[in-house]
Amino acid sequence: MSLLTLDIAKCVHTSNKFAICDKCVTACPVETISINEGIVSFIPSECVGCGGCDAVCPTAAYSLDDFKSINYLFAFLENDKDILNCKEELPCIAALSVEELLSLALIAPQKITADIAPCMDCPIALKNLPIIKDRIEEVNFLLEAMEQEKSIAIAHLETITEEKEVEGITRRELLSKDGLKKAVSMKREFENRVEASSEEQKNHTVTAEDIAKIKQKDLPDRRSLLFMAMKRAKVPSQFHTLDIEDISFISQKDLDMSTCTNCQMCYRICPTGALSSDGKNSVINFNPLSCVQCHSCHDVCEPKSLTLRKTFNIESLFQAQIETLARFTIKRCDECGNFYPYRGGENLCNRCKIEEEEARELWGIS
Repeated sequence: MSLLTLDIAKCVHTSNKFAICDKCVTACPVETISINEGIVSFIPSECVGCGGCDAVCPTAAYSLDDFKSINYLFAFLENDKDILNCKEELPCIAALSVEELLSLALIAPQKITADIAPCMDCPIALKNLPIIKDRIEEVNFLLEAMEQEKSIAIAHLETITEEKEVEGITRRELLSKDGLKKAVSMKREFENRVEASSEEQKNHTVTAEDIAKIKQKDLPDRRSLLFMAMKRAKVPSQFHTLDIEDISFISQKDLDMSTCTNCQMCYRICPTGALSSDGKNSVINFNPLSCVQCHSCHDVCEPKSLTLRKTFNIESLFQAQIETLARFTIKRCDECGNFYPYRGGENLCNRCKIEEEEARELWGIS
């Protein structure tokens, strides 16, 4: 049985109490994941180990102890396989994200087929099968838009069921008396792991190590894999523009300079460094290739100056282009000496202006 863990340093809720991301909750086929007041929790014993939460999490905060998608994909390519099947070292096809499926389709020399025959008898297919189909549909749409002569097929294939070991015990052994003893021992071991995991989840706190990891602003491995795959992709004759609703893992952004206060929260909260600035905070730069569409920057923008662009140009997938969303005139405040975005008038930062207004109100000075 797989053991699910959550790296709280990667979860956007840890660094942003305003985060609205609930993709893991929506994707979980057994509804064991919940978010209450910004705290993500789940019951390990209820998890079926499908890996769907990790695949849908923008920052890849979840992980299974016995399955790493990046390792599976490299082994898949190395062995020249062409069938995605949950019967072979893959807990569920839903454990593979859109980025990973897209990368696989681009890198593999042969056409990939997703075998959904096992879904017909799977209790979690009611939730996971539509997710699998939606992801493959998105991948094929992108491949067509990028003019790649590749796609991922969905098919019901006849598979031969072999007797395999499950957690070190075969089905035949499981029915024997010795096998029952072994199964009980394994169940006790698993319950101990669950109990330890549940206790850790119940009492978890953000440590100094977690804070250091948050500051690193790392990209998920799946995005690095996509970088590699895009370098192998044929450059299309023209770069098409897609509706943002048709792409789930990347975005382009717009910023309204008339309402932006340069509070710095958007690029400080960005978990991947897609939004950034310079030493004086005089610009707001955006790198679409690093955006994972977690929405965290939008959640903290009080004036709602930062918005998702309604379209996405696939040129960003082929050519890294850092966009400057805003540029500010920076001056040093006459009162406190700190740098701030100057917008005309007296040379005071917003904080000093507010303090001066409060002082005038307190003293009754108009």
